[in-house]
Amino acid sequence: MREIFGRHTLRSGMEEETAEVGGNTIVLGSIGSAFTYRRYEGDKVASESLIVTDTKVTYVGLFPNPPIKTPKEVAKNVYIKFKSPMIIDQRSISVLYSKIPIEIGVYRQHEDEEFLIDVFSLARQRYALYGSPESGVVCRFIEAEAVTDKSTLDVRKYEEAMVRIRVNNGIDNVIKVSKIIIPVEDVVLEHKDDDVWVPGSVEMALDTAFGKDVVTVRLTNTRVKRRDKTSAKKIEETLVFLMDAGY
Repeated sequence: MREIFGRHTLRSGMEEETAEVGGNTIVLGSIGSAFTYRRYEGDKVASESLIVTDTKVTYVGLFPNPPIKTPKEVAKNVYIKFKSPMIIDQRSISVLYSKIPIEIGVYRQHEDEEFLIDVFSLARQRYALYGSPESGVVCRFIEAEAVTDKSTLDVRKYEEAMVRIRVNNGIDNVIKVSKIIIPVEDVVLEHKDDDVWVPGSVEMALDTAFGKDVVTVRLTNTRVKRRDKTSAKKIEETLVFLMDAGY
């Protein structure tokens, strides 16, 4: 396999193909009329599946996923704490680049449908509570730098994805932005040459309502998978998170 991310073709009678991803070894092959998928962590088999089909060719897709399934589905949002807070002028718009953690999903693909057979993460999962203990939201957590030049951002391959953040300060005060909560459930991440990014833009808008500063985080031009079933057909959708506990 030259690139890890993408669709891989399995043919009846093929020799085994392997790929190294961090400390994981992925092995694709065939046995009789079926196809095999195995993932090793060191010498231990961490996951394996037998794909049974009446065709001589099938497909397995490896894709970057939002970080919500490992070790189990606990959070639907990513909490980025900036290593250096951003000072944003009043009534201004700034564009920043940062990163979020990712997982790697393995799918058995057929026509326009796909079925998740394995998911894993190379990075240690970290969580944080946003808001009060009584009504707060548990989020996947990452402490990351924010930069204005995306070429200077260090994004770890197979572990992280770059995200573009557009901060619209609509209030009359200079603000300090030290964190952002991004909704990522079902978001389809883009990739090329195994580099990964969140498509579109994260729009962080600051305004005032009832005498209180309110921050709305909205994903624009971002694709999500259909909620009724895992599918290769995606729809355009906007995800929103209301940050009402400060910024």
